[in-house]
Amino acid sequence: MSSKSTKELENRKTSSSKSKEDGLQIIITSFGYKQGPPPLANIVFDVRFLKNPYWVEELRPLTGRDNAVQQYVLEQELAQDFLESMKGLLAKVLPKMAELKVGQFVIAFGCTGGQHRSATLVEKLADELAASYPDYKVVKQHRELDKTVDAGTADGAK
Repeated sequence: MSSKSTKELENRKTSSSKSKEDGLQIIITSFGYKQGPPPLANIVFDVRFLKNPYWVEELRPLTGRDNAVQQYVLEQELAQDFLESMKGLLAKVLPKMAELKVGQFVIAFGCTGGQHRSATLVEKLADELAASYPDYKVVKQHRELDKTVDAGTADGAK
């Protein structure tokens, strides 16, 4: 196991023992397949099926935290359908996970570089889950963007 994987496992164990007392913690993370998927995710979704903002020159330097990229990704009907399906699935899974006192549930979204599509879906889904499930702690992570933000605080979106 790499030192990065070991550190992630140690962090997860620490977070998990704390969150069992405090309720379910949902971590929603973006990543790039160029670096491989996160090893400790409970569910991994490949969102490379969505149109890539990278190929739009003015969007390339931006990320999924930027409104222009979010609009580009979320205006796709397929993205909207996918998010609705995700919310339906999670409406069944999350209460059961909380009931089982798993402590932490990690949902990962991957795209090619982890900058645009996956980051957009993390931002959108995390905000919606935080609003829908106030008893759960929802955390946004963007592995390639190198930032973790609690969905209940400033999200860094422009």
